[in-house]
Amino acid sequence: MAFDALDTRLRALEDEFFHQVDLKLGEQLREKTLREGKRKRLSQAIPVDDETSLDELIEQGIDEHTVAVLLLVPLVFVAWADGHVTEAERKVVIDCVSQYSHEDADSFVRIIEPWLRHQPSETLWEAWQLYIKALREKSSDAVANMLGEKLMEHATRVAKVSTSFLSLHRIGPEKQNALNRLRDTLAL
Repeated sequence: MAFDALDTRLRALEDEFFHQVDLKLGEQLREKTLREGKRKRLSQAIPVDDETSLDELIEQGIDEHTVAVLLLVPLVFVAWADGHVTEAERKVVIDCVSQYSHEDADSFVRIIEPWLRHQPSETLWEAWQLYIKALREKSSDAVANMLGEKLMEHATRVAKVSTSFLSLHRIGPEKQNALNRLRDTLAL
């Protein structure tokens, strides 16, 4: 009888263990399926096949609805060019983002703000470059150039706001390098 009670208790513990394992595996499978769906939808919005880049964008809060915020990524990199982001730079970047996201400005700002608090990785820049390349392939030269000029205008605005009275309103070398990098990528 004692063995039956012990055997019953061991089977109950074993059943509970495997139930927990099944739950965990089910959750992992569900997360994997959701991630693959997100990757597929995002890769349809921007023709990127690299899963690592897509995963980073998803981790950053980018999906097929908010992919347009990628267009303004260079503003963040210009703001970070000297190693920190001032409050004035943050305000200019948020203002630019808000101009282009009328219907869902809060969602776009929620994506951008963490990038302004913690410097984003180069993977984000690389994803932006892929996005721009895809836009250039789908757009006429006139539209691509207009878009590039507008982006340069906003980036220059971010760079200029970080200048001080003592620097005689000149853009610092780090910011200028960031602007040059942007211009080179846009091929303007």
